[in-house]
Amino acid sequence: MDHSTSNVIELPFSIDKEDLTNSVWKVIEILKPKWRQDSIKHKIFSDGITNSLVGVIHEDDKVNMILVRVFGENTDKIIDRNAELVNMKILHTLGFGPALYASFYNGLAYQYLPGEILTPVTCLDENIYPLVAEKMANFHLQFACVKERLPLETRKSLEKSVLWTKLKNFIMLCPPKYSSDVPPKEKLLEELRWLKRMLQQLNDQLVFCHNDLLLANILHDKDRNSIEFIDFEYAGPNYQAYDIANHFCEFSGVEDYNPLRYPHEDFRKKWVTVYLKTFYKNETVDGKTVHLLLGHVEHFTLASHFFWGVWALIQAAHSSIDFDFVGYASLRWDQYFKKKAAILTDAGAIES
Repeated sequence: MDHSTSNVIELPFSIDKEDLTNSVWKVIEILKPKWRQDSIKHKIFSDGITNSLVGVIHEDDKVNMILVRVFGENTDKIIDRNAELVNMKILHTLGFGPALYASFYNGLAYQYLPGEILTPVTCLDENIYPLVAEKMANFHLQFACVKERLPLETRKSLEKSVLWTKLKNFIMLCPPKYSSDVPPKEKLLEELRWLKRMLQQLNDQLVFCHNDLLLANILHDKDRNSIEFIDFEYAGPNYQAYDIANHFCEFSGVEDYNPLRYPHEDFRKKWVTVYLKTFYKNETVDGKTVHLLLGHVEHFTLASHFFWGVWALIQAAHSSIDFDFVGYASLRWDQYFKKKAAILTDAGAIES
């Protein structure tokens, strides 16, 4: 059964990003005709560096707040917005993420989910990180359910990872010149060929991934002691170890990027053990299985640094958001080459 076309209102207009709090009323008056404009309050969310997000609250009822997200400039070059809509609809039916209310030319309106985004402190909390690991494992287990809910003509798209096609497309979109701290296009393509060969040899499991689990995309509801994932812009089939590796890399932050916050080995082992117990629905997981996935995760940190390093270069060329995207790209590429050197050194030590 195709669940990708649920009742979502399609609105034939755009929202003025420069006058966000006033222009969102165009959406709200259609979704909530009984709401009065003079009883509206707005909450601006400033955690993202790609889109603009505002919450619309009627008569101080925060529980029923509606979120209106306006896409960043030219983000359709790197994000498949149709796929995002389909993902949001399907994943909500499976118990993940908010209900989608409406789409308009340059954005979406959807349900507010309660909770606080994770921080560099709470992501390490022994009462919270197991919930995240369990949530990711259950998310990954939705592969077959997502596939059967897609239209027949698009189900083949789930048979291979989105990673390689997306990375190649990203490189093609990169500007010809940027900081000297960042590899030129030909070097990026050369690195991509090497990375693909190296990671494909691992034969890592293909699952349905979120692909962007930075701390701001994970909500912890203290009252229910539960975790929610949000923002499925990059969701799709990908390697199991990539989603975990990318999440660990995101402990370093974005605006205050600090690679020293990458989690230490003992934490990674405990996190992956919880994940595997949920993924295999087994209270005991042998050490060999844990060790294997941990090794894959370390290798896939390279793919995370590569992905967001190239992404940042594209954003630098097209985004009007006040953020040092080139500087961020430089930091991610620095970590990429350091990690690559460490992996090659370890491989040489094993071979010798």
